[in-house]
Amino acid sequence: MNKKGIFNRRNFIKTSAIGIAGLGIPGKGSLLYGETEETTSSFPKIKKLNTLGRTGFKASDIGLGTSRAFDVPILNALLDAGINYIDTAESYGRGSSERNIGKAIEGRDRKSLFITTKLHLKEDSTAEEIEKKFNKCRDRLKTEYIDCLMIHGASSIGVIKNKGFHTAVKKLKSEGKLRFTGVSNHGARFGRSEDVMEEVLMGAVNDGRFDILLIVYNFLKTDPGEKIMAAAKKKNIAITIMKSNPIGRYYDMKERIEKLKEDGKEVDQRTLNYFNRLQETADRSETFIKKHNLQNSDEIRDAALQFVMNNPNVNVLNLAFRSFDDIEKMLSLSGSNLTRNKQKQLEKYAEGAADLYCRHACGICEQSCPENIPVNTILRYNHYFETNGSEKYAMEKYANLSGAKADVCNNCPGHCEATCPYNLPVKGLLQLADRNLCLV
Repeated sequence: MNKKGIFNRRNFIKTSAIGIAGLGIPGKGSLLYGETEETTSSFPKIKKLNTLGRTGFKASDIGLGTSRAFDVPILNALLDAGINYIDTAESYGRGSSERNIGKAIEGRDRKSLFITTKLHLKEDSTAEEIEKKFNKCRDRLKTEYIDCLMIHGASSIGVIKNKGFHTAVKKLKSEGKLRFTGVSNHGARFGRSEDVMEEVLMGAVNDGRFDILLIVYNFLKTDPGEKIMAAAKKKNIAITIMKSNPIGRYYDMKERIEKLKEDGKEVDQRTLNYFNRLQETADRSETFIKKHNLQNSDEIRDAALQFVMNNPNVNVLNLAFRSFDDIEKMLSLSGSNLTRNKQKQLEKYAEGAADLYCRHACGICEQSCPENIPVNTILRYNHYFETNGSEKYAMEKYANLSGAKADVCNNCPGHCEATCPYNLPVKGLLQLADRNLCLV
């Protein structure tokens, strides 16, 4: 069989596996039935391991981490390729993420894997509540122990000091059910009522009882991540990364703006001016991208991921793998270096196309909003929608968001834009997000 035939058959098998998985038919072995050693061995392998801080575990430089529930064949392929760090949470897929991971790790050497799960807590959550939720996670994961329990999106210093959490952790460790603890944070979820990422994670570092942090860091958002990493390194606290790819779908921005204008609603002049500003920003970014030959978004994405992985203070970069094609593309980056040419590409991109990226974990503009709209959270959901391919998840999160949403921005003069340190067209971005994320 020629190479072309092998390639086509391989793609057919992979596509079929995804389709079968969607029907809920479980797989055994490396992938589903019909998958061969030839096809599984074609995936790139993990080439670099990093010591995960004071845990001592040798973790793959690329880990598995996302809000999605992955199909078991995808998980098996990733584990076969050498990924040994898995980040999940009780809320991901309403528990289906943990259940699928439990199926994928069945029969594997458990000690060769590091599994982190996360729980949402309040400042007054009790030890009994936390222990009950933890044991449900453990049951779904089908494992005798969990390597790390993280406080999910810790909203305040008070949450990381929660006595119930630390009491439960002490008990679970004594029973051999838990080994380490951590904290994740990607900015305040509900606006000004919460502490910012820097305060929460620096508080976790100073607390001294946490072993791993999950933080936002990318080439357009290096602060306060670098400050947090430097402080964590002094205490040998491991750093894992999320939100590493800030590249959005800017190429169809103009079309989306036009559709927003044509929604059939009367648009007043002030709102039209904001649309025009947003379109001018998109036009300028598009022109710059073409001028500097940055049209290949895959190349920019790869460089963005390498930028993160090449930081010596980063232990694991968590990535989402939606398909077998993602595995082939992104696992090849393991152990690779960011070249000077790629660094220049990122610098050019930041220079000309950063005006449409709302920095994760920022939230500075929210202090000026009279409606207390969680700007950063809404635009993070829109990032899931546009960049991560998690449309359904993003729409559900937006629908369940309490308080005012971006639909109230129409008659606002744009207080957020006046205080944005990056000079972003925030109001227009919020209105685009509302159009993307609304279920009706």
